[in-house]
Amino acid sequence: MAVTLRKYLNNQLKTKGLTAAEAKKNAGKYKSIAAAKKAGSLYYTNKDGKVMAAVYADDLKKPLQGIKPKKKPLTSSPRPKLRPSSVKRVTKAPKKKDKEAEAIAQMTIVQISKSPGMMTRLEQLQVELANLENRVAKAKKAGTLDRRATVQIPVVKRKIKNLKEKMKGANK
Repeated sequence: MAVTLRKYLNNQLKTKGLTAAEAKKNAGKYKSIAAAKKAGSLYYTNKDGKVMAAVYADDLKKPLQGIKPKKKPLTSSPRPKLRPSSVKRVTKAPKKKDKEAEAIAQMTIVQISKSPGMMTRLEQLQVELANLENRVAKAKKAGTLDRRATVQIPVVKRKIKNLKEKMKGANK
């Protein structure tokens, strides 16, 4: 099990009861990793005068001493916790259904049931109208005004009306 350098150093500092600053103070005494390891120091000073960790790659490959791997949480407890009879289960009140939201949901169901890309122009316009009305409703809730959507709603309604009239004329 490979260990990161940070974990290794933190574990060593913990076992020795030192802070990183205290351990680095002794780094000036040692000029190589071997000398620092022999003296039991965690740090040494390299040729450039930079404080470095006195750790070999092999040290990181060994499992840490004193640290146990974290246990996985149990997916199910051995015994289910029983609810005292004095505590009653709170049920949520059913949400009021919005007629507009139901209509949109119904259109979505119709769209999903059809093959993708097979929506008629009328359905596309109805979905566009529903989306615009949702944008206006959200804007009102937020206390703002979505002018673009407000202006587009009558245009889309007119297109739907014209399309229905054409469909009636074609069916005769």
